[in-house]
Amino acid sequence: MKPIIAPKILISTIPALLLAACNIGVSAPQEPSAATAAALTVEAVLTQTAPLATATVEASQPGVAIDGTTAEPPSTACEENYTIVRWERDKVAYDKKEADKPLDPNQGFVISWTFKNTGTCTWTDGYTMNFDSGERLTPADSFPAVALGVTIPPGGELTLDVPMAAPSAPGTYETTFRMDNAQGERVMFVGVVTTVGKETSRVNGLAAPGEPRYTYDCSGGVTRINITWRDEADNESGYRIYRDGIPLVDLPAGATVYEDIAPAPGAYQYVVAAFNKEGESTTKLNVETSNCK
Repeated sequence: MKPIIAPKILISTIPALLLAACNIGVSAPQEPSAATAAALTVEAVLTQTAPLATATVEASQPGVAIDGTTAEPPSTACEENYTIVRWERDKVAYDKKEADKPLDPNQGFVISWTFKNTGTCTWTDGYTMNFDSGERLTPADSFPAVALGVTIPPGGELTLDVPMAAPSAPGTYETTFRMDNAQGERVMFVGVVTTVGKETSRVNGLAAPGEPRYTYDCSGGVTRINITWRDEADNESGYRIYRDGIPLVDLPAGATVYEDIAPAPGAYQYVVAAFNKEGESTTKLNVETSNCK
């Protein structure tokens, strides 16, 4: 997993499209269990239903009497409420289609939330975002939700950009994060669904290249890398070659070999993609030529 990057926290005042409304509260006699609330948030991503979650948290500060003893809490306790204004993964709206999109094992991504404070409490730099349950996606289990010295008053908006990394094995994973206030009381749950695909991906019946292999030649001061694969598709328009994410060339349908001249000896990741008008089906190949002199 990649080293954690401190989440970027912004305050936004632009009008926002309301994706889901969530009133949070704990004053009800029968509060939903953490597992139930977490399941609701994950289900909301998959079904795109609203509200994402419902609960209530009442927050109050103890008073101090004239003689210095602790007095009863004031009667004007504030209530925590919020709505989710924006929810994205890598700047793409995080809906069921995006949640189902397979990521590469260990692939890094950024989940972005914009929350509107619709309660009566002011959010302070004592608020934290915490891993609650499911698959861990961040190296740290707890990190600040509000930047040091910043406050989010009622009606204000808080944007959280949280770097994460996909699990290493294929599958579908559920993760729940919890925001707590400065007193450690729960403010909200948000769930993230992560789908991890195989090293070989397949799109709309377009078979990915099979058995990618390579050889290399360092003679003459040039690093030549010869890549071969098996043509598995029968409906491709051609094959596209990438080196470290940069497209190099489009080859005709039925192609099974490509020779690349690398910039220098070293490690590279090549992707061989069968493509047609529907998209690409890809196979990855890690190449190591560091021993070239």
